[in-house]
Amino acid sequence: MTTSDRLWQAQLRARWALLSARRAPAGVVTSGMGIAVGNGAEILAGVDSRGDHHLLVPTGVDAPIAEDSHAAYIRIQRSALVVDGYSRTYADIVCHRADLSELFDDILAAMLTRLASGSGERPDAVCKQVLDEWRELLRRRGGLLGDDALRGLFGELIILEQILAAGGAHNLSAWRGPDREPHDFRLSGGDLEVKVLGATGSVVRIHGIKQLEPPEDGDLHLVVVRLVADPDGLTLPDLIERIRLKASDRRTFAVALARAGYGETDAEHYCDRRFVVTQIAALPVDNGFPRVVPSSLADTLPDEISALSYTLDLSFFLPSALTDASVAPLFARGVLS
Repeated sequence: MTTSDRLWQAQLRARWALLSARRAPAGVVTSGMGIAVGNGAEILAGVDSRGDHHLLVPTGVDAPIAEDSHAAYIRIQRSALVVDGYSRTYADIVCHRADLSELFDDILAAMLTRLASGSGERPDAVCKQVLDEWRELLRRRGGLLGDDALRGLFGELIILEQILAAGGAHNLSAWRGPDREPHDFRLSGGDLEVKVLGATGSVVRIHGIKQLEPPEDGDLHLVVVRLVADPDGLTLPDLIERIRLKASDRRTFAVALARAGYGETDAEHYCDRRFVVTQIAALPVDNGFPRVVPSSLADTLPDEISALSYTLDLSFFLPSALTDASVAPLFARGVLS
């Protein structure tokens, strides 16, 4: 997210608060955004009687509008409104879901940055292009997350939150799990690989012969997050929102989530699973740690074998793992440039 995007985002939030306080039983209350488009009319922010947020981009009465109704939650539609006694036609970008308001602000901020640049393109076409770009960026891989994938993502995000709290919001780039790199986090001095355990048990699944191979420029720790189902615990969308408030670049975070298989518009599907974290422990992966790595093999894997995975029992190692204050320095490392 650019500096300009952040400024527009702040202006939008101020206007939503002002307009929501003035919300009428019917119609849309509006406030100017300080940008005039080709016909000289000002772009408006608006809140309707339902509380839905609108960005109203003026167009000519008979001008074509690049409408977009592919999704029920964020649309671009033609709207005719009376503003200051004059009837005008607008490309109306509207969000119909309150739980997506943060994401909607990010999208609108990108639109306003583009519109303020005065590119000469049709304003409605600019808005449609930005919305299409966001949809492409946020398109998740495959279907909804299964149980193992959900728990795995939850565990990675718990550690990401620890890293952000220890090192600042810029450390978002340390998270490499969505890019399918060998290790989930890359930090200066070493990597972290995250595995999730349940209330009991000590067996984790290792994927590939490089997952427990330390990087050439540092060490590797296997970080274990123990998750316990609890009706009073935290849902995945709750955790994501908590991290979003700490992240310096919300767009980058949203895109990373999409690459990890989480779609912002699917949040409601994950609200029935709640967890509490009962343990965070870290094990140094050194020469004495049981593992299969390239150096363990007499030769390279045959071409017919495309992947190798195995189970690893950590019951002997967990009692001596780093925990609490001892594990905190791992999260406070800087991010590799």
